[in-house]
Amino acid sequence: MARMGEPGFGNRKLPARARVGRFLETWLGAPLNLLEAALGWVIVKPTRWAMRHLDGLSYRLEGTLLRKVLSNTLFPFTIALSLFVGFKMVENGISIGTLLSFVLLPVIFGLYCAPFERLMPYSRNWLEGGNDTAVDIIMYFSGAFWSGVSKVLVSALFIVGVVEFLEPYGHEYWPSNLHPVLQVFLFILIKDFFRYWFHRALHEVPFLWRIHAAHHSVERLYWLNGIRAHPLEIFGQALFYAIPLALVQPSAEIALVAIVLQLSIGIFQHSNIDLNLGFWEYIFSIGDNHRYHHYPDKGVGDSNYGGEFIVWDILFGTFHKPKDERPHDRIGIGTAPDYPMTVAGLLIAPFLPNQKVFGRGSDEATEGEIKPSAADQPVLHPAE
Repeated sequence: MARMGEPGFGNRKLPARARVGRFLETWLGAPLNLLEAALGWVIVKPTRWAMRHLDGLSYRLEGTLLRKVLSNTLFPFTIALSLFVGFKMVENGISIGTLLSFVLLPVIFGLYCAPFERLMPYSRNWLEGGNDTAVDIIMYFSGAFWSGVSKVLVSALFIVGVVEFLEPYGHEYWPSNLHPVLQVFLFILIKDFFRYWFHRALHEVPFLWRIHAAHHSVERLYWLNGIRAHPLEIFGQALFYAIPLALVQPSAEIALVAIVLQLSIGIFQHSNIDLNLGFWEYIFSIGDNHRYHHYPDKGVGDSNYGGEFIVWDILFGTFHKPKDERPHDRIGIGTAPDYPMTVAGLLIAPFLPNQKVFGRGSDEATEGEIKPSAADQPVLHPAE
């Protein structure tokens, strides 16, 4: 991973042999490229400099009782804290203040999680990743925008009529007499059933994988890059969830608390914190489960599709967690070492007709190397 001030701080662009894509990325994507650079200087580099001051303490913490206690308790404590905070936010109903507080949640989670990643890293190779954080910041805000647009799109389509027809039945049959905490977990579990099948299709259907590959382009896991997704994937989620979720309509308060809990689970899904999760990994899609999901080889990576829960993977035979083994830290798309890492490149990549350009190609061959022909370049496959 590139350190601050080193030549590798920028994000990898589309390969030069993808001429049209590279042209679009360079010129039409210029505003995004400038924004990436600005965020790198204003946010990424200063934050990284500050976080490096924790490295010495991190080494002293290794092997101590304090680290052992933290590794066993941090996840359940965070889940309990998220539920408490979530219900406090909605105890007086939902107001503008409640909704505005959701805007601050990613910042709060970052301030909470990032220091633990530096103090208790699963992989020290994942502590820094060039300027990828700038890309993830942009993808976070663009994802929020496209999520809002997709909801408007769903409302504009005929689906809205079906949703309105089914919604009363959802409210009628929702078990509102259950304890609120159970309602939150039930809502997430039901929602995750549909997310499981959508996520599995993203891996197993070649066209959909082209879109989902943007998420798997990451070469390290840390708390923020779980939100990296192509806008087309966000649109697909909105359309896929619209009708089934009309049948599971809890109160708005339960839905908002569920969002808080989903964010906290998502933090531990992608975090670079070395935790002793034990039985929690057989309930939630977190830790080693998701690290295996990001493996570069298809045989391992096509597994553990759960969004928040791993239950559906266990039931449908896609759970992967070998006993007495920890995953390595080499992740990404095995057959696509040249997959772009800029925002513009990630947006363009699914539409390139020849996905072979993402394999290590002739323009990267050094003097004296045998240059592979186009026929020898690997094809981009799901989870490879």
